[in-house]
Amino acid sequence: MRRRANLSAPRSGRNGSGRPSRSAALPLVKSDAHGLVLLLAGGILLWTLLCLHIHVQLSGQRFGRLRGRFMVRDDLQNRTAAAAAPNSGGGNAQQHHATSTIREGLSACLLVNDENPRLPEWIAYHYHVLPLGALTVAVDPASRSSPEDILNRWRTHMGVDARVWEEKRYMPYGGDGACNASDPKVDCLKAHRKRQQHFIRACLKDFKRRNKTWVLLTDVDEYITFNSVHSDDPPVPLDAPPEGVPMLSNWTWLVEGYTDMHGKRTVETKVKGTLTNLPPGGFQGHKDGDFKRTLPLVASKDEIFYGAYGSVFTDKGNNRWFLRDDFAFRDAIDMTPEEAARQKIPIILDSLVGNTLRGKVESGIPVEMPTNWREPPVKINMRTVHGGHVMKDLNGKRIYVKRDTYLWPPHLSTSQWLDMRKRLPTVGDGTTILDVLNSEMQLLGAEYANETVGPCLALPRVYYGSTENPNDASWKDMAPDGFKDTDFATLRYRWHALPDVRINKYQKTLIDVSRISRDHLRGEAENIHTPVKGYCRTTQPPRYSTSPFRVNHYLDSFEAYSYRNDARADKRHCRKCYDEKGKEAAARRDDDIRPWLKAFVDSVGEETAKMLLKGAGNFVRLS
Repeated sequence: MRRRANLSAPRSGRNGSGRPSRSAALPLVKSDAHGLVLLLAGGILLWTLLCLHIHVQLSGQRFGRLRGRFMVRDDLQNRTAAAAAPNSGGGNAQQHHATSTIREGLSACLLVNDENPRLPEWIAYHYHVLPLGALTVAVDPASRSSPEDILNRWRTHMGVDARVWEEKRYMPYGGDGACNASDPKVDCLKAHRKRQQHFIRACLKDFKRRNKTWVLLTDVDEYITFNSVHSDDPPVPLDAPPEGVPMLSNWTWLVEGYTDMHGKRTVETKVKGTLTNLPPGGFQGHKDGDFKRTLPLVASKDEIFYGAYGSVFTDKGNNRWFLRDDFAFRDAIDMTPEEAARQKIPIILDSLVGNTLRGKVESGIPVEMPTNWREPPVKINMRTVHGGHVMKDLNGKRIYVKRDTYLWPPHLSTSQWLDMRKRLPTVGDGTTILDVLNSEMQLLGAEYANETVGPCLALPRVYYGSTENPNDASWKDMAPDGFKDTDFATLRYRWHALPDVRINKYQKTLIDVSRISRDHLRGEAENIHTPVKGYCRTTQPPRYSTSPFRVNHYLDSFEAYSYRNDARADKRHCRKCYDEKGKEAAARRDDDIRPWLKAFVDSVGEETAKMLLKGAGNFVRLS
């Protein structure tokens, strides 16, 4: 540290005028010079350390992005002693204690409203099965309870990086507070969905900033699990049309309704799209590439909603049509032509994306952009029309595409998806969702996996109803000693709806934020089912039979169903509505998910498990 010069020198060191003599001043000059050198050296050292810190941070982010594009590692050394050592002494030998270690694993975003009775089960299950390492919980302003005490157990004893967000953390202008359901001018459901959209996008952005990878987006009554193969699974989609069946690509539904002279209302569904795979002589006067609108389809609403792509439909004229799976995730930014012009991005008028995007910009200059898109695996002329987005070539150059026609991107075949499902483990054997993701992508190979398995995995939902049959001979208690099946929805309820029917409703998602650009995470999410446009399925839910994971959605008891103080409170207090839902979700039963609790208790010890699961299933009435 630099010392200040001593200006109170003895009088003997001064000349007659009172000023320091030349001989006395010389040491002071040397002292000042020495201090200046030290100060300069210190500044250089601080500057060097700052530059080194910035370099390390940027390098780490780049490495994190490269690593996160394909693989993520679950560093089990970071687990706490309470979670890492199996209990070999019968359950009580293991003691829980505080830890400052942050657990590595997958992440999740939850929006809750009076969910404390459900939250312990949800966290414990996903801690064991994902494995859950980071959790961000947003609390609805209408909630009468706080999850803070529950989350603190997991922070303190298990190393989960659990954070609570109030509305002002993610809503524009700090949010609007609790919705007044008694005001007829206010749409509380719309307000809830808007809050959800802002939270999802803010949560994904935050996890990307923190260099996370896969992030689960579900509600607290939903549990991701392995979608193991069963003998009564629905049919699998076709990879290509049967011989002689015309294919429609870039297709959409066309729903039309009319009322006849007797006042009967009829709703019919047609398909419109681009014809391909036609015989050499064409079909009904059409050729490949022509636009076609079918006659009304002869199909149920469930078949149309869930079994569309990869299927053959028959219309009322007895014509058969194959609907291609058009979905492909894209590293492209949605933008208007006006915004592209404002940013001075070259605009391509018409283009073909195969291995190279070719076209002309508005100035008339020909453009070529190398891409990583390939020919389809089967010799079919598969093309579709999209547009209105900014793309980057392999060199990072940006070009705005108004309208482009691209070849079908690489897809995993039905047999590849089915083989993946056949290799799935069972819940409770110690294998996690993360283990399966890593092992399956290794089998596919990094480059091929990156092209075929997008960063947004669509998870079909299966709705579990409230049916309980105490005389069912197949029932078996799954809760270990010291716990009750009736306290846990995942153990209590086994009956569920058929897969691929409307009561299951829309997908939920698992998002790899490391593979999604920050540009795609701006603003609010489209909805919780399609949180990132361009990467997630939109109009077509995923097919159950080709999905390695699914989400179990639990109706739970009426006590649990009516517990929330949310925007749908009127329906949640309707016992008739609840009973109808329960009847629709009672077609089949399975025990796939039920072994998790015993495995969790074995892994952390009975005492720790009881501490973490305190209050689970206890729906104490709130004022």
